[in-house]
Amino acid sequence: MEEAMVWLQLHGAISESSRDLQLTSGGSVGWKKPPLSFIKCNVGVSWSEVSKTCGAAWIVRDSAGTTLVHSRRSFSGVTTSLQADLIALSWSAEAMVDLKFRNVIFESFSDKFADLSRNPLSHPPSYHAIHSIIRLIHSLPGSNLHFVANTSNMAASRIAQSVTDDQCLCLQSYVARNGPRWLTAVLSEEAAAA
Repeated sequence: MEEAMVWLQLHGAISESSRDLQLTSGGSVGWKKPPLSFIKCNVGVSWSEVSKTCGAAWIVRDSAGTTLVHSRRSFSGVTTSLQADLIALSWSAEAMVDLKFRNVIFESFSDKFADLSRNPLSHPPSYHAIHSIIRLIHSLPGSNLHFVANTSNMAASRIAQSVTDDQCLCLQSYVARNGPRWLTAVLSEEAAAA
């Protein structure tokens, strides 16, 4: 297996950029502000095995903790939680490119993606999607991807959960300035505590 990995790296099939991914320790308790001149894009995902629906969300905040913009979207026909993670990360990275952001710190709670990005041959069907996401993130100047504990990603997770919540059935997708009104208290608490 190791020989195959070396061969693929030498022939450019496996990106060296996966080494640039950072896994933040799960010990962090809560969201942290990004450094000056950076913005933070937290990515959330919620997957329903029953309906095969994925709710994805991202929320962008600046170094003062101010929410600049957020979005959520529903995806159907999603058969696994890994597929949901890949869809959410790809969609959020594409959005940051479209919005022409720079110096973006992406944060996600996806143990599966973190593991697969370090060892792409452990699940070959996902390699292309993972490589494309990493390339997309690295196309944004000064940007990188961190994997964090769920407690550091609560706002994005709650927005994504609102898509797949059985009682809500809020399947509309949108991009909006600031944060959602129903999450104002949480966003204010996180900004003050960071």
